[in-house]
Amino acid sequence: MDERKKSLKTSLILGLVIIIIVLAIAVNSFTKIQSSYNKFIVHKTKKDSIVTKYLTTDEIRQLFSIQDRLRYKYSVETKTNWLYWEISDGANTVLITDNYMSRHPEYDSAKIKFKVNKYTVDGKTVEFMSNSKIIQVHSKDGWKDK
Repeated sequence: MDERKKSLKTSLILGLVIIIIVLAIAVNSFTKIQSSYNKFIVHKTKKDSIVTKYLTTDEIRQLFSIQDRLRYKYSVETKTNWLYWEISDGANTVLITDNYMSRHPEYDSAKIKFKVNKYTVDGKTVEFMSNSKIIQVHSKDGWKDK
């Protein structure tokens, strides 16, 4: 009888472990499904536009700072994690532009072409830039194509 109790106890523990593992997998899958569904719904509200602006080095840094804060806002929620990655890609292109301007202190401003992405997430408009590209740079000698 003692052997049977041990076997039953082992079976119960093993069963609980299996149930916990299955629940963990289900919860993980649910968050991925929720994120994908949210992305599908939000992508229906997407509006893109191409913008060209003249920005100083300081304005480029401010733009990166704004975009950097925005991406961290969406990194916290699992359902908008995909948006975090999209904003991050855009922030990285702004950072590349900022790095270029920092490596070339002779330039004080740049003409930059970029895409503005707009989404409506939970009733709020989220706007950020992506695919920025320097078209021209300005120095004391004037504007020059890049």
